[in-house]
This record gives sequence, structure tokens and C-alpha cells, in this order.
Amino acid sequence: MIYYLRWLISKRVRNAAELRHHAQKLVNHQKDLLSEEDAMAVQSEIDNLSNILRVDYDKVELSKAIKGLEKIGSNKLIEYKNPKARENIEVGLFAVAIAMSIRTFFFQPMGIPTGSMQPTLYGITEGELSSEEESITGVKGFFRGWLSGVSHYQLTAEGDWRLKEIEEMRPFLKFLKRQKFKFVDLNTGEEIIRDVIPPTDSRNKSLFLNNNFIKNSHNGYVYKNGEDVYKMKRESGDHLLVNRFVYNFRKPKRGEIIVFETKNIKSLQQDLFYIKRLIGLPNEAISIGDDRHVIINGKRLDSTDHPFEFLYSFDLNDENKFAKDSEFSGHVNRQGYADSKRNDGLLVPYRFRLFGDESFKFETPENEYLAFGDNTMNSTDSRDWGTLPGKNIFGKPSFIYWPFFSQPGRTRPHRFGWAFQ
Repeated sequence: MIYYLRWLISKRVRNAAELRHHAQKLVNHQKDLLSEEDAMAVQSEIDNLSNILRVDYDKVELSKAIKGLEKIGSNKLIEYKNPKARENIEVGLFAVAIAMSIRTFFFQPMGIPTGSMQPTLYGITEGELSSEEESITGVKGFFRGWLSGVSHYQLTAEGDWRLKEIEEMRPFLKFLKRQKFKFVDLNTGEEIIRDVIPPTDSRNKSLFLNNNFIKNSHNGYVYKNGEDVYKMKRESGDHLLVNRFVYNFRKPKRGEIIVFETKNIKSLQQDLFYIKRLIGLPNEAISIGDDRHVIINGKRLDSTDHPFEFLYSFDLNDENKFAKDSEFSGHVNRQGYADSKRNDGLLVPYRFRLFGDESFKFETPENEYLAFGDNTMNSTDSRDWGTLPGKNIFGKPSFIYWPFFSQPGRTRPHRFGWAFQ
């Protein structure tokens, strides 16, 4: 403790400590170049300086020790050029190595691209830009948008512009994309080009190729002065840390949210990572009731079973019988899915091949699992592609690190931290 007080008060002590550190580093690096006698002589001076600094402190003796180490160091050691820069590079490389080790063996960052786990975990969503959101501009608007994961996109005609062409998205630099809008100013005849960074969907496709986000997008349309070409917002998906080591010590439990590889799962694109909720364990008989509750070995899961308190908290007698992205709605089988689509007057695709109605039972093989999405009407999961090999389970989400601020348009606007099940 006394040494650290001296270090804070005395510049001479700090310089001596830095000299000792630097000399010790050179000795360690140059052991193969030094004779045993020279190495011992330099190490003796380093030890003497250390002893004076920490134990037998004396100003006169400290000055002698500094001069002694400087003299023998200049004779025996090879001084590197730009030692500060060299040390900074070493520290930087060490930090990178530590970060890569943490990512490889402990925690890996992951972004949620789709809405299959809503409203527990949110993927990328798009929508109209409200007048209140429009008013947040400048530096404040930029930082608030970044911290909340919300990006605003707006292009307004500055004259009477006739739309000439919307080009395909193209690469820009290494990680960005750009897209050109071409107009003709009807007052001047001048060609107007707006080269913008477009919002992209989960497949990295431009949303400006989707007519829902560009008003009157057909070529030849004339935008009046002050009319919006597009005005929208894009809310990022949750970014979280995946605990990679937890399943090295125990097996996954029912109800846990898991991350897994798609390797060797038929009908899924290979070498991707999916995130779902673990429902079925090995060697179980599983069915999905017509009331949207999973039945396992004859026992019906409900809101009293942890961690399904939220997932099964819906009211089956509600006027809105079928699920929305913003609500917890249990798990639907193919019959329930078909009924909901008929009510909407839409064609029913062939979905959920393993679970037709409550009478359909599926038995999970050894070391195989079933994983469902919380957004039951809009999730491609084990109801479609079958079982998940246990060896594919990669880890467990542990912490949402971004967005920091709330996203008011969502059912769970505040999600930073551990507040999810």
C-alpha cells in the first residue's frame, strides 16, 4: 500500500517503476541472445531496484539503483526502436486474442433477423414513420435512433419530379449497399439522382424493391414538390450474447431458448444458426392440442409450468381467437392454422406436417429434440422440419446488449439485459 502511495505522489518513483518494467521485458525477450552471466547481472540490478521501491525505500539509494540499471542495461541489452508503439501493438494483439477466445469458447454475439420468436425476442421489422418520430433530427435524433436500434428513411421531392428509374441495390465499400433513384425535374428538364443507403430485410434484400415502402413506385409517376417518395422506419432485431459453454456441463431443459446449427437438418438452409424454444425432449410422445397447448406424455403444458407462464397466458375465449405477432399465443397445430387462414379468406399452405390436430402424436427419438417458435403462426420450426439433433444445439441466449433504449412500437419496448424467458 505504501509503495502505491509513493507511486502516486512521486514522479521519480513512477519513472523508476517504468524503467524496471521495461528492463524486465527486454531481459525476457532477449534471453536467447544474452549470456547467462550478462542475464544474471541485469536481473540482479532489476531485483535491487524492485527491493528499494517496495521494501527499503531511500531516495539516495533509489538514484544509485536507477543509474546502475541504466548503465548495465545500455551495455548488455538491445534497445528496440519505438518501444511505446511496440508495446501498444502487443497489448492490442493480446486484447484481440482474448476477445477471440471469449467468442470461440464462452460468449458469441448474435442478431435476431426474423420475427419467429416474437414477442419474446424481436427480429427486424419495418413500418411507417410517425410525425413524432419525424421531428427528432440532428445529433440527438441520430444517437437516440442508434441507441434504440431504429433507423429513419425519408426522401421528399424538392420540385415536380417524374420517377424515371429505381436501380438495383449495388455494393458500396465493403459492408454497405447503395441504391439510385432517378427522376426528371419537370420544371427544368434536369435529371435528378438520389444515391441512398437502403434498408434491407433479413435476407439482405433492399426494402425499396417492395412497393409497400415506396409511394407510387411505377415509372412515370410525378411527385409534387414536398411529396414523400418514401417515409419509413426500420427497427433492428435484438442483439444478444449466446452462452456457448453451458451445455458442456448439463443437458438442455424444456422451455429454454436455444441457439442451434441447421447442419444436416433436411429442408433447412445449411450452416446457419436458428433460435427457438425447446419443447420436446428425447423419448417423449408429443402432440399439440386444439387449444394451442402442447401435450407431453399425456400431460398438457399450461401457464403454471415454468418457464411457460407468458407463452400460455392467452385467453382462448378472446374474440381474437388466433395469434398475432405481438401476443403470446401458445402453439398452434395444422388444423388451427388452417382454420385461422380460412377465417381470413386466404389459401391454406401445407404447414406443420408433424402435427395435424390433437390426435397426431409424435415420438422423439434418442438424442433428438423438438424446438418451436414463440410466434406460433409465423415460425418455421420442428412442426415443419422435424427433430433437432442434440449435437446441433450450440448455446443459450444470456443477455440482450442492444438496443439500449426502448422501441415504443413493440409489445415489450424495454428489452436490454436479462429480461426475457
